Amino acid sequence: MMRRLTVLTCLMLAASGSLAAPLWELKGTSNSIRLLGSVHFLRAGDAELPDAVRDAYRDAEILVMELDMDDLNPLQAQSVLLRLAVDPDGRDLPTIVGKATYGKARRAAARVDIELDNFRQFEPWYAALMVTQLRLAQLGFTGDQGIEARLTRWAGADGKQIRGLETLQTQLGFLDSLSPDAQQEFLEVTVDEAIEIQDNLDDIVDAWRRGDARQLEDDLLTSMASQKELYDKILVARNRSWTASIADLVNQPDDYLIVVGALHLVGDDSVLAMLKDAGYDSRQVLR
Repeated sequence: MMRRLTVLTCLMLAASGSLAAPLWELKGTSNSIRLLGSVHFLRAGDAELPDAVRDAYRDAEILVMELDMDDLNPLQAQSVLLRLAVDPDGRDLPTIVGKATYGKARRAAARVDIELDNFRQFEPWYAALMVTQLRLAQLGFTGDQGIEARLTRWAGADGKQIRGLETLQTQLGFLDSLSPDAQQEFLEVTVDEAIEIQDNLDDIVDAWRRGDARQLEDDLLTSMASQKELYDKILVARNRSWTASIADLVNQPDDYLIVVGALHLVGDDSVLAMLKDAGYDSRQVLR
């Protein structure tokens, strides 16, 4: 049975080989609106983007991503991150999650050569993100090679505008607003995934390559839904907000390529499902 792999696989779902990315096009609009399920982390040697993605980029006049990537100031981003990541009451990570839970998580992280003590001054959600980032780096995956980073470089060279669906503070605020119990579970699951991910990666990667939305939903989204608060805040609430923003683009004079994490485009609570409820059907682009 596929083990729970919610955090790491939300951030990366790709490997070398021929890719057929999850790409959809809204129907019934006077302009072109395509939605690409992104992988945020890739390896330097991974495959070139498929022709369908290149065509969607070429045809778009404006790119819309989760964040406005070309205007993201690294110093401001670091300031926002650290301000949210530190407990306002001054508690450290072992105090927040309890010494027993912290000790268990610390020992588990050490199995993949990650020292959890480096993040003991932060809240659990931030420690979970750092474990994720470090584990992906160990496996050779970086944000600089991810879909958004690649498209941002193309857009910079071509003079194409990039817009964001949310700010970094809004995005991180969803994690920061998780209850203590949800944050503790988030950390525990993340550390477990860091150990397990290598064993399950090929199956997950293959589903992304094929653009197999059903397989991604069965293997990943169902498992993520077991963390109800995380699921509701990280997926459902954001999908609802993004759907309203995307609906506002319908019948505008410009053509758009919208790039969001792949798991936001699968399942009953996906952006595509919400757009359908709002009267906008879509079709998957399979070439």
